Amino acid sequence: MKPFVLSIVVVSALWFSVPVLSQEVPYQLDEVVVTAERTRSSLAEAPANVTVITAEDIKESGAQTLIDVFQREPGVFPQNVFGNPKFSNVDIRGYGEAAPQNVLFLVDGRRVNNIDLSGADLAQIAVGSVERIEIYRGPASVLYGDNAAAGAINIITKKGAGTPQANAAVTVGSYNYFKPEASVSGSQGKVSYYAYASDLETSGYRHNNNFYGKDAITNVSYDATDFLTLRLSAGTHRDTYGQPGPLFVRDLRSGIVDRKDSTHPNDTANTEDNFVDLGSEIKPFKDVVLSLTGSYRDRHTASYNDFGFGSFSQLQGQLQTYAFTPKMVISKPIFNLKSSFVMGTDLDRTPTDVGSSGFLPGVSQTTSRIEKSDFGYYANERLFPFKDLMLEAGYRRQKSTYDINFVDTVNPLVSSMGDARYDKEAYRFAANYSIFDRANVFASYAQGFRFPTTDELVSQGFCVAPGVCIPTSVNQNLLPQITKEFDAGFRWNPWHRVGGAVTYFTSKNQDEIYFNPLTFMNQNYDRTKRQGIETGLYINIVKGLSLDITYSYTEAKFDGGPFDGNRIPLVPKNKAAAKLSYSYGNWNGNVVATYVGERYAISDQTNSHEQLPGYTVFDTSIGYRYKNLSALLTVKNIFNKYYSEVGVLSVFQNDIAVYPLPGTQLFLRLQYTLGG
Repeated sequence: MKPFVLSIVVVSALWFSVPVLSQEVPYQLDEVVVTAERTRSSLAEAPANVTVITAEDIKESGAQTLIDVFQREPGVFPQNVFGNPKFSNVDIRGYGEAAPQNVLFLVDGRRVNNIDLSGADLAQIAVGSVERIEIYRGPASVLYGDNAAAGAINIITKKGAGTPQANAAVTVGSYNYFKPEASVSGSQGKVSYYAYASDLETSGYRHNNNFYGKDAITNVSYDATDFLTLRLSAGTHRDTYGQPGPLFVRDLRSGIVDRKDSTHPNDTANTEDNFVDLGSEIKPFKDVVLSLTGSYRDRHTASYNDFGFGSFSQLQGQLQTYAFTPKMVISKPIFNLKSSFVMGTDLDRTPTDVGSSGFLPGVSQTTSRIEKSDFGYYANERLFPFKDLMLEAGYRRQKSTYDINFVDTVNPLVSSMGDARYDKEAYRFAANYSIFDRANVFASYAQGFRFPTTDELVSQGFCVAPGVCIPTSVNQNLLPQITKEFDAGFRWNPWHRVGGAVTYFTSKNQDEIYFNPLTFMNQNYDRTKRQGIETGLYINIVKGLSLDITYSYTEAKFDGGPFDGNRIPLVPKNKAAAKLSYSYGNWNGNVVATYVGERYAISDQTNSHEQLPGYTVFDTSIGYRYKNLSALLTVKNIFNKYYSEVGVLSVFQNDIAVYPLPGTQLFLRLQYTLGG
């Protein structure tokens, strides 16, 4: 169905729905969001498609991992490899394989994307500690810089307030799933506090698919004076997991392998990730707020790969991030016109150290140190020339420097040093018009960017014969990606029982970065383009019974070059979801159906192989609460659908390697709350 036809259908359905009795609003335009402007504002004023997912939404859905939370969102495509939080990515608006480098993840405004190809490690964020998630679709480079060309996802953790409260919970489920959790929160005088800890273990769906993870996080706030607030956040994450590897479609169809089999039964890895975040808010004047925030992150990773016959490789890495992000918000009117001006600076320094070793013919013993330094400054002005009209303009300039030192002790000729420097601008112009406080229409035009990751920038050398080595080098020909996008949409809540939203977007990318499987090099496409719509319809049918329907159409294609007109791999054109929720007395529950369409496998830019099949998955949850005790039963993939979200074309095997996801799973969660 063409985007404009579907828009007409959805709009007609909304406006001709029968209005009935007043009850809870299904789509709250006065919802407060922070991601759209990097300061607090209402959803009705956001000139972009922004979704808010609350802690209650997450809990009632029975989501076991962060990646589960994004399954129903229009224009958002989860990429789950192993069925657990590791190696899980989120694509916004069709970037496919390059999604981890184009979608920025934030935790309480702190960047958590790694500077290599791995993107953000979603396992480091415990679902139970999340208060809300804000999904910003479209270029967010003006406010957040690199990695936000497709959008930004801000995960806001829980904070303490009110009388002291303690929660204890345990979840058990399929594949030996066991997860105890505990949290305390509250406030005392000028101090508020929140602390959370969890311990997860599961054997996983496939052989060598086990996952063990421990998380702890604490948030403390101190209102020192009426003009000064101090904040401290700190957390730690540790995990150990197996890496079962992919399975080829040909072998699955012939019965040579089973979906639960592993091609890498001995491959393992582990992670330790720690952070501390210190911040303050100073109000020197009534209309001015100065925010000073500094953070430190220390991440260690290790992996072991067994190739059989006594050969193996080991990889160890350390990433540290030092960040300082001062920001000032001025809310003083201009000529009696409502105004909000945000300006700030982002400074990041991320040194990484990676060492590799092993016992395999030709394997080198290497150490590399790559340090990325970022300096960016931005300004964003929102002005209301009339009460219901908001105009916005924003600008950023960012400079990034990579210093590279690569040493190979076995093949010294491969060792090298180098650097790379990038300097780019981003801007955004937007308008938003409110209609009788029941709807708002918005439009925006933005330019964003993304710089190469360290893995894309460095071409690692190798020896083709004794004494004949190709040196490691910095790919100076790799250009930064530029994204230009136009968005238009509207949100409405005409009656208390009906609400919804429609957004249309079209974007063009220049020099989009990709990996060429034929040359084993990272290169730039000439041009790519994307367009689509994202819609949602939210209905309170009767008291206690509601229906949410979402749909997105995403067309992502190459625009010129050898792949002109072909679809970008791993991007489905169609995605739809429906959720029926109910509550009666102490009972509540939901049934969810999610459809994801066909898409080409990674590395199939020629679109010459079969597509990964589309799939529909049904989930359900039912909960009961009695005084301080609550229980939630969740059944995922009710009909045991066989499917994979990720597939990769192997040019050597001339076949597609897939990562099968779990069949039917059951989970039971029990929680006891004390106080509050």
